[in-house]
Amino acid sequence: MGRELHLHSMVVHAVIAFAVVAAAAFAFDSAGATVAGIAPGTWAFLWRASLLLVLLAALPATLTGITERSHMYVNWHRSHKAKLVLSLLLLALTVAELVAAARLGGRAVSVGSPLGLAVVAGNPVVCLALSFYGLRISLGRQAVARASYVPDMLKTPPVDVLAAAAAHVAERARVIEVMEEGI
Repeated sequence: MGRELHLHSMVVHAVIAFAVVAAAAFAFDSAGATVAGIAPGTWAFLWRASLLLVLLAALPATLTGITERSHMYVNWHRSHKAKLVLSLLLLALTVAELVAAARLGGRAVSVGSPLGLAVVAGNPVVCLALSFYGLRISLGRQAVARASYVPDMLKTPPVDVLAAAAAHVAERARVIEVMEEGI
C-alpha cells in the first residue's frame, strides 16, 4: 500500500516561488532594467502573471493546509493558527495587489509605492513567516524540535502520527533512477 500524497506540501512551494518571481520582476520593471535580454515590458507582464499564480496556488494551499491538518493533529496548535492567519493575509494582499495592478494599466510603478512595497517586501515576508511556521510544525513532527501535535486517541482506531511513522523508520530510502524511468 503506497503512502498518500500530501497536496499541501506540494503546492506551498509554488506559492513561495511565484512570490519571489513577482518581487524580482517588479523590481526590474520599476527600474526599467533589461536583464538577460528580458525587457521592462516583459517584466511587467511577469510580475502580474506571477501575482495571479500566487493567488491561484495559495487558494488550494490554504484549503489543503486546513483539511490535511485534521489528519495529523487533534487541535489547532499556535503554529497552525499563525499559518492560517498568514495564509489569509497573503490571499488578501495578493487580491489587493492584483486590483491595484489592474487599475494601473500599463504604467510602471516605483518600488517605494504601496504596491511596490507590498509585492517586493510584503509577500516575501509573509511567505518567509509561513515557511517558518510550516517547518516548525513538520520538524516538530519529526522530533527535531518540540512536538506540536496531540495524538487523537478519540478516533477509531486511535491515531498517533509518531507511532505510524515509527513503522517506516527501518525502511530503505526509495531511490528513483531518472535515466531508467522511461525504459
